[in-house]
Amino acid sequence: MDVSRDQKFAREILGSSSYKSDAATTTTARAYYNSHDADTFYRTIWGGSTINIGLFESPSDPIPTASYRTIERMASLLTPLTSATRVLDLGSGYGGAARYLARTYGCTVCCLNLSEVENERNRRLIQEEGLESLVTVREGSFEDLCSLPEGGFDVVWSQDAFLHSGDRRAMVREIDRVLVRKGASVIFTDPMAAEGVDQKELGSVLRRLHLESLGDVEAYRRWFGEVGFMDVGFVDLTRDMEVHYGMILRELECRERELKTQISDEYLANMKVGLRKWVEGARSGRLSWGILQFRR
Repeated sequence: MDVSRDQKFAREILGSSSYKSDAATTTTARAYYNSHDADTFYRTIWGGSTINIGLFESPSDPIPTASYRTIERMASLLTPLTSATRVLDLGSGYGGAARYLARTYGCTVCCLNLSEVENERNRRLIQEEGLESLVTVREGSFEDLCSLPEGGFDVVWSQDAFLHSGDRRAMVREIDRVLVRKGASVIFTDPMAAEGVDQKELGSVLRRLHLESLGDVEAYRRWFGEVGFMDVGFVDLTRDMEVHYGMILRELECRERELKTQISDEYLANMKVGLRKWVEGARSGRLSWGILQFRR
């Protein structure tokens, strides 16, 4: 399959080993998730509704089922969610979590996501499910929430997106600003460096994602503590990340002939290498993943 200009751009910037500014980090992530290859891969392998890491109860679990299980687990930790709850979903992807929260609890949800391609799909799915009165979609970066009102939300939710932030501490300050002063909750998952791991040990993972570093549990605790949040806890689900990326890799390999009719050979080859790195990192104890929750 021919590689289009946007695919080439995404490939080139993701392949660079140099660190970029916050703006360039946003541009990098946007170009990647807007590319035909990435969008087709995630829609095909994840099922087109979510793109988050899943929780597997069995090796035979479909990937979309496992991904929704993570959403359900996170939502259960926020109970009681009601029709009065205002949620900001940062890095919302295809909007699976936002639509679930609206459909299940009647929450009002604002999706903030930098990929126009993903946002357009989210809007179509919102319309198909008749959720236009509850779920809205905005383009934007989660380091700059200036278009959103101060104290306008009760909950900030995010799944596997904060790793793309060029300034996570600034992001936390923005989250603090848009949340209500009392009774606010933050809940998110994020692929992270394991406790005590030197970022230099993660070089191959970081280069593939065009990142200088990954966050870690202690850093998030420190940053949210600085703006007055209490640490509710960390649910360590690193084993699920290892299983998830292993499942994605096997699915890719089983369907590679089909995928090659839609996605460039180079993208698929790079994806296989990247998935193996994530599996190895989780298995070796260098990477961490789970649910973090903060409250004030």
